[in-house]
Amino acid sequence: MWAAFFCALAVRGLATGVPIGGFLPMVGIGLTDEFMDDFTFTPVATSSPIGGTLLGPGGTPHYDVALLDTGAAVSILTTQAYQDFGLHGPAPGAWSSYDGTNTIGIGGATGTLEAKINDPFGLYAGGLQGRTGTAPFTMNNSGLRGQTNTSTITIPPESDLPNVVGLSYASQYATYIHADQPQMFSLNGKTVRSPAIEFLPLGSGGHGITRRAPMSLNPSESFAQGSIAYLPDIENFDIDHPQNNPLIPTIIQGGLFLNVNVANKGSTLNNSQFFFDTGADVSVVSELTALQLGFDAQLDTPDFTVSVVGSGGTKQDVPGFYLDQFTIQAVGGSVTATHVPVVVLDVADPANPSNVVPGIVGTSLLAGRNLVIDPVPSNGGGASPSLYISDPVTTQNNWAATAASGSWANGGSWSPGVPGVLGLANVRNAAASGNQEAVVSASATAWEVNVSGSAGKGMKVRVQSGAVLTTFSGINIESAGTIQLEGGSLDAQFVEIQGGTLTGQGSISTGSGPIPGQVENRTGTVAPGNGIGTLAIDGRFANGHDGVLSIELGGPAAGTQYDQLIVNGPVTLGGALNVSLVNLGGGTFAPALGNVFSIVTADSLGGTFNTLNLPTLPTGRMWYVGYGDTSVQLKVTLPGDFDGNGAVNAADLTAWKAGLGTRYSGADYLAWQRYLGQSIGAVAAVPEPGAIVMLGSVLMVAWRRRAGDA
Repeated sequence: MWAAFFCALAVRGLATGVPIGGFLPMVGIGLTDEFMDDFTFTPVATSSPIGGTLLGPGGTPHYDVALLDTGAAVSILTTQAYQDFGLHGPAPGAWSSYDGTNTIGIGGATGTLEAKINDPFGLYAGGLQGRTGTAPFTMNNSGLRGQTNTSTITIPPESDLPNVVGLSYASQYATYIHADQPQMFSLNGKTVRSPAIEFLPLGSGGHGITRRAPMSLNPSESFAQGSIAYLPDIENFDIDHPQNNPLIPTIIQGGLFLNVNVANKGSTLNNSQFFFDTGADVSVVSELTALQLGFDAQLDTPDFTVSVVGSGGTKQDVPGFYLDQFTIQAVGGSVTATHVPVVVLDVADPANPSNVVPGIVGTSLLAGRNLVIDPVPSNGGGASPSLYISDPVTTQNNWAATAASGSWANGGSWSPGVPGVLGLANVRNAAASGNQEAVVSASATAWEVNVSGSAGKGMKVRVQSGAVLTTFSGINIESAGTIQLEGGSLDAQFVEIQGGTLTGQGSISTGSGPIPGQVENRTGTVAPGNGIGTLAIDGRFANGHDGVLSIELGGPAAGTQYDQLIVNGPVTLGGALNVSLVNLGGGTFAPALGNVFSIVTADSLGGTFNTLNLPTLPTGRMWYVGYGDTSVQLKVTLPGDFDGNGAVNAADLTAWKAGLGTRYSGADYLAWQRYLGQSIGAVAAVPEPGAIVMLGSVLMVAWRRRAGDA
C-alpha cells in the first residue's frame, strides 16, 4: 500500500513563472455511523442528504479540515481527529465503536509508518465555501457528499501528515476545483488557504471548461465500479458483525496519469506518463528522469531545496532544479510552461509499487486555474478520463505610482487598481530614477506579492504596526526588493527571498491550516530588526547556500540589544552568517569574555553556515559558533576553546584534530597551547551544542567549507 506526499515548502522563481509550490486543496469533513452490517464491503457514494447520524463527542457533530489528495490510496485521519470524532469505544475492537484492531504499513516518498485500520463509517466531504463557522469549525450539511461504508486509517501522533481525503473517495466523484473562489480563514490560529471545491457526478463534463487533458487510469480495472473495497479479517471473522476489524482499509490500487512532454538542455522526453497528485504542491522527477534531462541530484548544486512531508515523516533538503519546458498534453490547447521548477525524488508507482514513476504533475503547474478532475466519466457516457483545465483566473496588478512613497491602499498607485484576492501584486519600481516604497498601513490581501527593483532603483514594501499583508499564494522578494516589517505581519503560504531583503521587527505566518509553509532565503538577505529587533517565523526557515543571515550585536540582551531570529518550526542552515557590532548610545559594543548570543532559536536545527563573517575581537578573545539541537549561539571565549565550554583543556585538542584542514589551522593549535589550562567561569555551565565552528580571534575572517564537508 502507498500514500503520496505534499511539499512543505513552496517557493517560486519569478512572478511570471511557475511557482515551486502550488495550491493545497482542502475540504471540510464529517463522519457518520453509516456502514453495511451484511457482507457488503464496497463503499457507496451518495449525494443525498446525510442519512446517518453525524459523529462527535457527546452526540454533538464534529467537523474537521482535510487535504484532498488524489495521490493517496486511502483516506486518513490524524490521531487528534480520531479522538475529536469520538471514534474510540468502550474497548478496542468493540463492535459498538469504530476502533479496529488491525494495522497496516503505508509507504511513500519519505518512508513508511504503521497505521491503525478503522471500522467502516460514512465519510462526507465538501468544499470550504460551505463552512458555517470556525470556532468551532462547522459545515453546511447540504453541501457535503458522502462515501458510506468506508474504512479509513488513523496515523500515529508523531506523523506530520494531516487528515487526507484520498483517491478511494475522489474516484467516485468528479471534482471541480474553483481557483476563482479562493477560501481564506483562520482556524486554530492558522490561516487556511484553499480553492472552493465541489464534488459532482462522474461524467458531468468540464462545466464550461473546454481544454481537456486526457488521463490514464493505471491499472484501469482498479477504478471499476465495485472494485474499491475494504477487506474483512477472514481468519478472525465475526459473522454477527462482519464490518468489524477490517484487515485492509477501503483502498484503490492505482492512480491518475497525465501525458507530458519535457525538455531541458537539449534533451527531451515525449509522451511520458506522469502521476497526477493534488496532494503534491510541487512537481517531481525521478532520479533517472533527472539524469535523462541533464542534471544529477547528487553531484550538481541544486537551484533550491524543499522539505517534503510524507507518510514516513519529513524529508529535508530535497534538491530542486529548473526545467527549460514542461507541457501537459491537452485537447483544445496544451498547457506549456517554461523555466519550470521540479524536485528530484523517487516515488513509488501506485500502479506498480516495485517501480518508481518517471515524474509527478503537482499543483504548481496548475496554480491559478479552475480544474475539473473526472476520473471515470464513461460511467456517465462522457469522454475518456480527463482533467479539464481553464485559462488563468488571476489578474495582474502593477505598481504604477512614480513618487518616492505611495500608499498600498490608494487606487492611483496601481494599474488597473488595488489588487484583490485574485490579484498578482507586482510591486516593481516605477520611478524614472531613485528608490521607491509602498506603505501598507492597513491590512491588505492579494493572491501573490512580488517585490523587485533594479540597480539604483530599489523597491521597498513597509508593513506598519497592526497591518497584515496576506496572500493566498506566496510572497517573493526579488532583486533590489525589500519587505520591511515595522511591527506588522506577513501571512502567506510561503515567502521566498531571491536577491532581495527581508528585514524588520514583526512576525511571519506561513502554510495552510495544519500544513506548515516556509521562508526560503535562496539568494537574498534576512536581517531581523529595524536596527536591533526580533523577527518571528511560524513555519520552516531555510537559509540557502547563497543566502545571508545578517545579525547586529549591541549588547547582551536578546531582542533589545542584539538581533534574534525565532522560528516556530525547523531550521535548515547554509550560506553566510554576517555579524556586526553596533553603537546603541554608549559607543560601539565590545563583547566581553563569557557573552553568549542566541541568534537563532527553532524547534529543530540542521546544517551549518558555509561562510562566517565575524567582527574582530581583542587579543585573548575568540568567537565560537555553536550549533545545538534548537539554537545557534555566538560565544566569546578563550582562544583554543574549540568545544566552547569555557575551558581550554585536552578535550579541545580532539576537536582541533577533527577540524584540522577544514575549520582549523596550525595557528589555532598554537593558540590552544598558549591558553591551555585557562577557563572562564561565566560560560563553564552552558550546555555544549552538538557542533562547532571556530574562527581566529585577531582578524575578521571568513572560511568556506569544502565541497562535501559535513
